[in-house]
Amino acid sequence: MCRHVKVHAYLESCLTSFGFSGASTFELNQVNAVCGMRPNVACYRYYVTMMTGYALITVALVTVMLLHLHDEIGVKAKTKREKGTKGSIPDKPNIVLLLADDMGWGDLCSYGHPTQECGEIDKMAAEGMRFTQWYSADSLCSPSRAALLTGRLPVRVGVWGESRVFETTSTGGLPKNETTIAEALKDAGYATGMVGKWHLGINEFLPGDGRHLPHHHGFDFVGTNLPWTNHWACDESKIHMESPDPMLCFKYWNTTLVQQPFRHDNLTASFLQDSIAFIHNNKDRPFFLYFSFAHMHTDMFSAPRFRETSKRGRYGDGVRELDWAVGEVLKTLVSLQIQHRTLMIFLSDHGGHLEICTEGGSNGILKGGKASTWDGGLRVPAIAWWPGVVAPGQVSQHLVSSMDVFQTAAELAGATPPKDRIYDGKSLVPILLQKTSAVPRSKLSPSPRTLFHYCSNRLMAVRYGGYKAHFHSMELPGVNYTEFCPRGVPMADYYTSFDCYGPQTTHHDPPLLFDIDIDPGERYPLPINEYKDVLIEILLEKLKHEIRMVPGKSQLEEGSGAVQPCCKPPFCTCNYEPFWE
Repeated sequence: MCRHVKVHAYLESCLTSFGFSGASTFELNQVNAVCGMRPNVACYRYYVTMMTGYALITVALVTVMLLHLHDEIGVKAKTKREKGTKGSIPDKPNIVLLLADDMGWGDLCSYGHPTQECGEIDKMAAEGMRFTQWYSADSLCSPSRAALLTGRLPVRVGVWGESRVFETTSTGGLPKNETTIAEALKDAGYATGMVGKWHLGINEFLPGDGRHLPHHHGFDFVGTNLPWTNHWACDESKIHMESPDPMLCFKYWNTTLVQQPFRHDNLTASFLQDSIAFIHNNKDRPFFLYFSFAHMHTDMFSAPRFRETSKRGRYGDGVRELDWAVGEVLKTLVSLQIQHRTLMIFLSDHGGHLEICTEGGSNGILKGGKASTWDGGLRVPAIAWWPGVVAPGQVSQHLVSSMDVFQTAAELAGATPPKDRIYDGKSLVPILLQKTSAVPRSKLSPSPRTLFHYCSNRLMAVRYGGYKAHFHSMELPGVNYTEFCPRGVPMADYYTSFDCYGPQTTHHDPPLLFDIDIDPGERYPLPINEYKDVLIEILLEKLKHEIRMVPGKSQLEEGSGAVQPCCKPPFCTCNYEPFWE
């Protein structure tokens, strides 16, 4: 009886630490009663999984079993378990990079959204490390993705220009002389795979030459993908338009155009199916998987099984579908027993799109959104998960960047990136291995790191430790912008400010200075005369940066209608996926 009570207490403690605080005494007694008659790990795993709906709690279950079977297993087994997992880094671990599209900093339950249902991503955060100051390198899709994959600012790479993103008729793309994570890891012996949204160029000379597609950038396997993006014009719901525009809505498998316009019902499932197949096919060797979601970019969509399942509405339905897919990837890694040698990172490419109201997500307390260099456009949700290596329940306040993923992957893989260029990212390995408290510490010293925020090739702001200086800022949506969203539904897809050199951009001399630690919403500019020392440090960092900055040749300036993807000219409509009909 005494031991039964002890197991009950430890089981309840373990479940609570993993975020499952709703288990009743009756439910816990049931687990102990059943498993007490046949004490083994499988029994506890099965019944607790039934109770919580989630299987990734092996460490907690092993702890319970060690107590329950202490006489049979003893201290020796405990020592062996700890020796095999605690703080050790597997050689050449798998790396899975999950990228949400346009998800805001405040969109997830674990980031404080009051009505978004908690799910697999939030459990991933409970089992790993959640970042509160993770910044994208840009507030739009193409440049942020170029920076993520190369570890370099978009202006260095050449993904800048008046349009700010690649169009369907752009003839440029991510330059082939840039080294991506996939290329660096491929040289280190990794299998490399990609599914989902690309948005880094398609064709160069002909409508089907695919000279800028992922397989030219180190990805051996390329499954179902959107070479451009999901778009407002792809709406199948008839809320915003009668029918999708095929010229803007097309889906590929590897380099082959398979659906134009594409269907949303099976889009995420197709991405997931290809991802799981890639993982299974490469489970016995190191691999890198880049899974880039179409969620949460407008237009809003979700598969039928997720529609009207969220109290938050259409946007919440989309988050739930994305969340489900993340959970399936997690379950696959666990079922193959490769989770302890796999680092999985989930993040968003940039902030949410405020101007489209309920279809644009939430940036929480942050100012501004997509397309701007206010924190709402740049700070993103980000989570790192690696059982046995990254301690569970951590919240990191370190100032980090999406460009850090490149250096992190290279270090873990033992890869040697080219040394003839400047990298703007740093390895996150020291942070991932740091056993910080699960509760943010109010007296955590601000990071001395410096980040440079661009709009196209214009340096707009500098983040220096806990401070941020705006040398130029973009106009925010006015107080009446919701007039364009009756009942929260947007009437048009637009931005209050988009042109980096336009009339909506204001120059500040001296710059606007904010203490981000105290004022994360950037609402209260500091008096410059009282912060001259800080401003001098920022100006010095800015000067050093500008001296070393050599912009790459713009890839966004040239285009031609001759490269527009089209499966059956001149109508450009086709569907080569009868299985999904």
